[in-house]
Amino acid sequence: MPRLFERVTIAGVGLIGGSLALAARAAGLVGEVVGLGRGTANLEEARRRGIVDRYSHDPQEAARDADLLLLAVPVATMPVVARSAAPMLRAGAVVSDAGSVKGTVVRDVEAVLPPGVPFVGAHPIAGTEESGAAAARADLYRGARCILTPGPSSTAAAVAKIRALWEGVGMEVVEMDAQRH
Repeated sequence: MPRLFERVTIAGVGLIGGSLALAARAAGLVGEVVGLGRGTANLEEARRRGIVDRYSHDPQEAARDADLLLLAVPVATMPVVARSAAPMLRAGAVVSDAGSVKGTVVRDVEAVLPPGVPFVGAHPIAGTEESGAAAARADLYRGARCILTPGPSSTAAAVAKIRALWEGVGMEVVEMDAQRH
């Protein structure tokens, strides 16, 4: 399968974001991976393990030239991170998430994104009790389900790329309305 994204920024390089980076790299779906986070020790661990190529604590620096911004941070902080990164997102970039709550996330994240930057909500139903980059596993998503919740800004092309990303790491993908989710 060809690369879906040349440069991915993952906000929140823990179990969920880190596992996606490992799996997507192994499948050849992504090029450079940039980590965004607060904790230097966790980000250093992510770099040491090859989860990310580089990292930053600055959302704008991390998001510069990204094809995909994946929000794998706590749901309440997703709009804040998206707003901070938004000035560096160019038309055609895609923003997605890996949170469990969808209605408010779709509404609040879409509200802070620039025109031409679609948001595609995603809820990968997988995990363990462990956390942080040290817990990330390339096989975490294999055989699990991911629910996509496209919103008003989602384009067919953006939805197709996010679907291909999650399917490419071994997930069964279904779509549903964010409010129904």
